[in-house]
Amino acid sequence: MKEMIKKNFSKAAKNYERFASIQETSGRRLLKLYNLFNSPKPVLDLGAGTGKNLTGPKVVSLDIAFGMAKRCKERGNLSVCGNGEELPFKKGSFKAVFSNFTFQWTNIEKTLGEINRTLKKDGLLFVTVPVEGSLKILFESWKKASGKIPLFQFPQEEKVFKAVKTKFSIVTFERFVLKEKFSSAREALKRVTGIGAKNPFGRASFKEAKMFKKIFEENPTIEYRVLLIVARKL
Repeated sequence: MKEMIKKNFSKAAKNYERFASIQETSGRRLLKLYNLFNSPKPVLDLGAGTGKNLTGPKVVSLDIAFGMAKRCKERGNLSVCGNGEELPFKKGSFKAVFSNFTFQWTNIEKTLGEINRTLKKDGLLFVTVPVEGSLKILFESWKKASGKIPLFQFPQEEKVFKAVKTKFSIVTFERFVLKEKFSSAREALKRVTGIGAKNPFGRASFKEAKMFKKIFEENPTIEYRVLLIVARKL
């Protein structure tokens, strides 16, 4: 799965920002909180994408996809191609870790363990993660059309909280919904896959695809239930 993520997101890097409006909105919201905490540095942007959220000195952009890491470097960031579950940094390297719309692609427990290791004493974690209930209309349309459950499942909110609390003390958290409506099923689905995410349905027959299109175009809406957490290293 990791190799597929690397490949798909690398391929999408060039046009990522055309399709990542929801991710960008979430990133701005997280960045606002990061700035309220006096923008602690050095900071690791984990799952940085094209590096648009954080730039400047003492910012390290890390992404598992080479194409994304390359875009970060082109932006002038200190860029590293690496895996959040095996961070290539020494213990206590950062005062903060910033991660927007990335945890759902990782083993959250492993990633949090690595974040905890690389944070300094009292270091801060700033994270947004789309949780269960995201892409509800899209997923329900597919289930009605095919009788199948989508291949991709978002993490449960309760499990995210539980995982964070094993390594961190939660300072504050928010829940919010980001939503966009489109003129067609094709346009809406492209907003999901255009950022590098794999088609969540796998291979569909012509009959299934036709039925899905008919059902989803009754309300071609993309929505994400987002959990935002600011937490301090224990």
